[in-house]
Amino acid sequence: MAFPYFQQAFRRRGKARTAVPPAAPPSPAQRKHRRSRGVALIIALVSITLLTVVATEFAYNTRVDLQLAANQRDEVRAYYMARSGLSLGRLLLRFQKQVDATPIPNPASLLSSLTGMMGGGAPGAGGAGGAAAFQPQSLNIQLWKLARVDCHMLKGLVKSDGAEGEDGRPVETDPVQVDPNFQMEGEEGAEGGGAATQMAAQMQRRSFGGFEGCFLATISDEEEKLNVTRLNATGGAEMQATAARMLDMFSDKRFEFLWQQDDANHVRSTPLDTVIALKDWADEDTTQSTLNVRDTNTPFVNGFADEGSPYSRYEPRYDVKNARFDSLDELYRVHGVNDRFMAAFRDRLTVYPNVNSKPNINTDDPIMLGLAIMSAADPNRPDPRLTDPVFLNELISRIRAARMFSFFGMSVADFLGVVEQAGIAVNPLIKGNVQQNRYLGDKSKTFTIKSVGEAGSVQKTLTAVIRLDDGLGKLVYYREE
Repeated sequence: MAFPYFQQAFRRRGKARTAVPPAAPPSPAQRKHRRSRGVALIIALVSITLLTVVATEFAYNTRVDLQLAANQRDEVRAYYMARSGLSLGRLLLRFQKQVDATPIPNPASLLSSLTGMMGGGAPGAGGAGGAAAFQPQSLNIQLWKLARVDCHMLKGLVKSDGAEGEDGRPVETDPVQVDPNFQMEGEEGAEGGGAATQMAAQMQRRSFGGFEGCFLATISDEEEKLNVTRLNATGGAEMQATAARMLDMFSDKRFEFLWQQDDANHVRSTPLDTVIALKDWADEDTTQSTLNVRDTNTPFVNGFADEGSPYSRYEPRYDVKNARFDSLDELYRVHGVNDRFMAAFRDRLTVYPNVNSKPNINTDDPIMLGLAIMSAADPNRPDPRLTDPVFLNELISRIRAARMFSFFGMSVADFLGVVEQAGIAVNPLIKGNVQQNRYLGDKSKTFTIKSVGEAGSVQKTLTAVIRLDDGLGKLVYYREE
């Protein structure tokens, strides 16, 4: 019975197949409609792609512009942070000048004066002894070394009114208090008072110490270094002392390698040639000088050569300036000075102080302290121990120890006392007139302030050389980095 059933099913399927007419081919209108739908899809995809590219580029440019604006804002903040460090440094140096000018009585004279008064004598009695009862001696405390000039110092000086966060910065400030009944011009009733209150709520009171960013200013003494301009001083003693100390420093065994190689111009120099070249660069004549380091009257005399002859071998050739140095970087133009020379002596040479300034004995550089000891020694009675580095290091340690226990700071007289205790004969020209000697000093008037301001990821460095005067100091050199 199953077979006829399947037979009938196959017949019905055959009839159904023969009953469906074949599909008619699409008309031209239908084909055109299909093509239009494909083009619209392509246009839509291209449009979306272009819009995506434009939006991405716009977002990128917006981020770049925002970052540039933020960097410019931080650069302005960092610049004025650095300016604040310079100003505070100049203010501190103003206090330093006042400390240097502060006289203190001689303790021995003060004690003798008090003893005379207790004995019944009048305060002014005693003739010359009473007049000499108070011999002023100024302080030698280096205040600029004791104080740290940075943004935290400024915040400590100026009280902050705002609330402070964990880092000590004001994070919130109180709104300005305004009378709620205040009525703005042109408005009436509660409407005017509400507008004024809303405006006042948006105005925030910012404390003076609530700035963003920080700065750090470091101060260095230029007169603790060898002053190159003293090679052209008016007095022979100053010229001779400076030239002798330069030769001592340049000829040190530790720096022998500097003079054993040619520079970039294939020129080799000696310590004596370099000292003479430094002198000839700033003098007014065009004749090369010769040096007699033992002559304290006229150590430099005119020779017979042209002082510009060493520069004729340079490429390109240039002439000697015959004028004062404008900056320390100008030393690069002098014959015998190169990168190795400046790496060794940049921190020990200066051109900014007055031509008659004296080297300060309160330096921390052991090389400069050794040169100060040589300046204090009597040139007519040379001590061979001064060429022994072990003896010099021991004497430098004694000087530093005496400086630590000197309540009013170390003076030239104290320095000479330590040198004499070591058995070194002291120059009588210094010992006989400590205050007016032309070789050593204990106070300085020229300082370099280097202030680094930071805001965000931007740093700004300002360097200024200040020479003390009756105000905040005369600006001798200024540079922005």
